[in-house]
Amino acid sequence: MRNFTLAMALAIGGLTMSGQVSSPASLTRDLTGGMMKHFERNNGENGETAHIRKAPIAPEAMPMREIAGPDAAGQIIDYIPEGEMKVFYKTGFYYAYNWLLGMLSGSLDGSVSRVVTSPDGSKMYIQNPVTYFSDGEDNWIVGDVSDDKVTFTFPQLISYFAYEYGEGNLIEFADYALKLEFIESEDGESGWYYPAENQDYTFRILADGTLEPTEPETMIGHCSWVEKEDTDSYWAWQGTGDLLSSMKELTDVAVEVPAEVEMETWNLILGISTRDVKIGVNGDKMYFAGSFTEMPEATVVGTIEDGKVTFDNGQYLGILWSDSSMVYFLTGYMEELEDENGTYNNFVITENMTFDYDAEKKILSCPEGTFLLSTVPNRAIYYSYTESPYICMPNPDAKVTKLLNPVIVNFLDYDEEEGYYPEIVFNFPIVDADKQPLDKSRLYYQVIVDGVPYEFYDSEYELPDGETMITDVPFGYNSSSLGFHASGVKHNVIIYSTGFDTLGIRTLYKGNSETIYSDIAWIDQYTKVNELSSAKDITAVHYYDLMGNAIVNPTNGIFIRQTKYTDGSVKAEKIVRR
Repeated sequence: MRNFTLAMALAIGGLTMSGQVSSPASLTRDLTGGMMKHFERNNGENGETAHIRKAPIAPEAMPMREIAGPDAAGQIIDYIPEGEMKVFYKTGFYYAYNWLLGMLSGSLDGSVSRVVTSPDGSKMYIQNPVTYFSDGEDNWIVGDVSDDKVTFTFPQLISYFAYEYGEGNLIEFADYALKLEFIESEDGESGWYYPAENQDYTFRILADGTLEPTEPETMIGHCSWVEKEDTDSYWAWQGTGDLLSSMKELTDVAVEVPAEVEMETWNLILGISTRDVKIGVNGDKMYFAGSFTEMPEATVVGTIEDGKVTFDNGQYLGILWSDSSMVYFLTGYMEELEDENGTYNNFVITENMTFDYDAEKKILSCPEGTFLLSTVPNRAIYYSYTESPYICMPNPDAKVTKLLNPVIVNFLDYDEEEGYYPEIVFNFPIVDADKQPLDKSRLYYQVIVDGVPYEFYDSEYELPDGETMITDVPFGYNSSSLGFHASGVKHNVIIYSTGFDTLGIRTLYKGNSETIYSDIAWIDQYTKVNELSSAKDITAVHYYDLMGNAIVNPTNGIFIRQTKYTDGSVKAEKIVRR
């Protein structure tokens, strides 16, 4: 199954070219020659036929075709058949339907299927015959092998499930693979795919084992049988199918790390974040595993020479079976281009990528380069990419002198009518200004309200065990109730207070001898008045009720907060605590 989530995001809003984007491959992530330039390929490319360029538009009335309905005894092949298994990669064109974007289409480059030939050579099975079919990869079709051909007779059931709705109502869903042909509309500008009268789909088997369809203008499509009480029942194409040009055996071999090589955990720095990768050295060879998060063991190899490490372009990483695609390591750089539609980023492929290598400090860096994980070795139909990669061995003894500032992602202001208190959503940097990974157990954050670190009390919040009041919230802290939430570097915190003039957030790193503070990231509508440099600027904070009585632990209600500073000034403000 292919996942359309990122495809929708790209199509709707484009993609910011910074850091790494990691997700299953989309239908349109093609950076070569411009990102999101079009959904369809040029006429005739990869053997595609001209009618591909004509938009499939669902007709108002389905023409009746003399095609038999499904066989009630049809069985799904949802297991691996017995026989010799190989992996084949597809060329050609796909159609796919997405509920938000509608009809999508593009090249099948990089798509793979398992192919099994039975022990006696009489049968051939193809897994996932409709690449963008949404019901996973555990579906097969079976064909009969004769001489230099294999013929698949459709329809063949590829998915079935049922559930009870109410009492005695069984809801059934069945999906079939059919041979489809394109029928033009009367205007000749559009058309639709319908079941072909002859449902035999045949491949020629070439000398090298390549499969070539004898009718490349026909499609293996995903269809449903529509039952009608008042009219004839019919087959309906579901907008998904493969127009194959060929299926060829995949012979590329992934890099294997020699048994004697010790792989160490290093960190790949991604802006304010970081993740683990593996680096191993054997003589003049360096092995780099973890460039692709979905395949953490997939490895590329580079050559070490004179303080440099060079990785060749196009190294094969393996197959991501959850997406039925090959993955290759591409090297290059990003350039910004401009046309009549505006500016866009273009990935330029190079023969290799050279890192500066500090063997003593264990640092790899390539400020001008980009590595990219693609489904093909010669074009950027990509999963993810990393610009200006910086990879280093974590150093717990490194001296931290300057922190990166937290990044405000969103702010939800106080809503009296709905009863919502202010909430800050921010990204918490886990590397310092020198690109050193930080010990997350030493990281904290403070919410700064009117120049004062906000106090979180156990009467309002679920605090870490044993705490009754804190100002410093640990990195990654989550409470089971509302208040604190963290997922990776993204953090949310709710402030049970209103009536403040300024609001911001900063991070802290508590070293062995001193605490390092970031600058304060201020909320736009509550911008700074006097920036706080450290907690020692405050000498005392007291709370009083509206009658002037001192309150040691203010909980729910309205209070006066009095803050005294080292310069002798005093500030009083009214606050609301829930």
